[in-house]
Amino acid sequence: MSFEAGVSMLPPVASHPPSPVGSMLMPEHFLLQQKSECHYTNGMQRVRYLKRLIWGQQEICYYDSDLGFSVARTELGRPIAEYWNRLEWLSYLWASVEKFCSYNHRRFKNITVDRRVKPRVKISTLKAESSHRPSLLVCSATGFYPSEIATKWFKNGQEETAGVVSRELLHNGDWTFQIQVMLETKPRLGDVYTCQVEHISLQTPITMQWVAQSDTAKRKMFIGIGGFVLGLSFTVLGLLIYQKNKKDGPIILVHLNYTKILKTVSLNFKDILDF
Repeated sequence: MSFEAGVSMLPPVASHPPSPVGSMLMPEHFLLQQKSECHYTNGMQRVRYLKRLIWGQQEICYYDSDLGFSVARTELGRPIAEYWNRLEWLSYLWASVEKFCSYNHRRFKNITVDRRVKPRVKISTLKAESSHRPSLLVCSATGFYPSEIATKWFKNGQEETAGVVSRELLHNGDWTFQIQVMLETKPRLGDVYTCQVEHISLQTPITMQWVAQSDTAKRKMFIGIGGFVLGLSFTVLGLLIYQKNKKDGPIILVHLNYTKILKTVSLNFKDILDF
């Protein structure tokens, strides 16, 4: 793990000695950058602090806590490195491992290193233009953090490696990521395809299944869904008429949101019916 900050990064380590940087740089150059970097290994077992000075687009000198002193990259950086190697500056730089790196690790660890967001997983289908060409099953994992994720395809319990294509990992812009892993295949009736997603935020992998069905089975399922909704409509209508015709009881109005029912059913069976 590494952590990088510009010159404005907090906290101030201490009041450091005055630097000769400004007086040594030529006015025709237009950009001065100072970067402070913290590199962590195995948590906090090993911490490395780097202070880099960049003039224009070239690094001219740097301090490395592993070395314990500053090194010039160019002639322009040589007097600055010599100045940084004075005891008063070295004392300041030596303290940066604890006061800058360790401090920021403790301060931001919960929202960076320890941040965990579980992925949302779904399977969608892309039907081939020709019956002679394989179709695509697309496993989408979205909204997860950190970015490391493992996605596998299985067919009838056996892992598939041929025909698996992973798209580029994408940033969502909100500290989460998304990725699509596609399987090119020719499904046969009854084949069961499983997408398995492993991520550090999960105690157990997420698995989603897709079952290949014949066109006849799909039509029968669609007819069955339509028949169920139609039968439910007539049942409710009959109940309303029955309640209305009762002389001794109040009229009870029963209302069902058919739009919501149809939408839910459509979402559940969309991939099967469209494939």
